[in-house]
Amino acid sequence: MDYACGSGADCGMAAPGGPCYLPDTLMAHASFAFNSYWQRNKAAGGTCDFAGSAMLITKDPSYDECRYVYM
Repeated sequence: MDYACGSGADCGMAAPGGPCYLPDTLMAHASFAFNSYWQRNKAAGGTCDFAGSAMLITKDPSYDECRYVYM
């Protein structure tokens, strides 16, 4: 997650007070950060595997005011 947030992911959305902060779990925050990183870097050849910590899905994980970006 540190790599994703340090490499252009919009991690502010999953920070305290952000619309994706709850649930306050590492899995939920990493899910948002990994998606943000992937969406911003896939055109430049970025990967989405994160050493086996991530996977591609077909269902939109957005909930309430937390909107996952799809570009």
